[in-house]
Amino acid sequence: MKNIYLRRIGTIAVVVATVLPLGARAQVKLQLINEYPATSITADADLRFAQEVKKESGQAILIETRQDKDNPYKGDEQVKAISQGKTQMGTLFGGVLGNDNSLFLLSSLPFAAKDFAQAKALYDCAKPALARGVEKLDAHLLYVTPWPPSGIWSVESLKNEADIKALKIRTYDATSQSVFERLGAQSVQLPYSALAEKLRKNEVNAVLTSGDGGAGRKLWDHLPNFTAVSYSIPLSYTVINMDTWRSLDDTQKTILTNAAEKVSAASWASVEQRIQTNYARMRENKMTLNTTPPESIMTALKKAGQEETTQWLKENHIPENEAGCVVKNGD
Repeated sequence: MKNIYLRRIGTIAVVVATVLPLGARAQVKLQLINEYPATSITADADLRFAQEVKKESGQAILIETRQDKDNPYKGDEQVKAISQGKTQMGTLFGGVLGNDNSLFLLSSLPFAAKDFAQAKALYDCAKPALARGVEKLDAHLLYVTPWPPSGIWSVESLKNEADIKALKIRTYDATSQSVFERLGAQSVQLPYSALAEKLRKNEVNAVLTSGDGGAGRKLWDHLPNFTAVSYSIPLSYTVINMDTWRSLDDTQKTILTNAAEKVSAASWASVEQRIQTNYARMRENKMTLNTTPPESIMTALKKAGQEETTQWLKENHIPENEAGCVVKNGD
């Protein structure tokens, strides 16, 4: 009657119960990693997801969130950890996933989306291909979380194109690195977890990230200026190891899917409000915000961004439909 068995997935044991109704089955415990701090929009979404799953499953499915310093995996290691079953779930920044599959960089192409409505349309257009891309990593896509627009945190205020050339800037994917190099800046692609040490050593004097990401890491301790260039509206992807997903029964999968849809919808609905919340925190910490960047800076960035996007689409052989998603947004 109690048909319960133990299945090994990589280094993780997942208990799966069959035949018995959900309330009578063995409790399922899953781990969800994220390299961003709990105050970030993606980590907050993960916490809400875990709470929703716990509630809807009657505590039959528990998700442990391991964020920021509690996450044992950094950068590209996170992708391998999930693919190999070393951990069951992860919320991964698109720039990290893009190192394995360039399709995940669509949302972070420079100025591909002017606002959150366009960012959502771009994601919806490419979603089928993105889901297939996740499957190639031996995982299943649960939900995405949008970030507020990326801006430039810097030591000095940015007044003209020459100031951009003087930057030693941390960028978050190969595309953004190339855009700033086109403008003469020194650019290095770094995962967020590697940033603190570079700042302490003064090896970077600027960071491309949102007000959300920067506030979570208290970048104002090193970079007192923020220029709201709205470079892109990138996404983070929450995925679950495919063997773990397949080990769940239909009821359990439905609980995770419904919770994922609810949390993602809430994130899209609330992300714009976070911009002003972040700005308030930044001002409280004596930062100088430039929300209307000089025209010369925006013109230079958009020109370099368009050149990079054209080259990127050509070099990465993006399927016609997904490439068309970018074109539609640019209309």
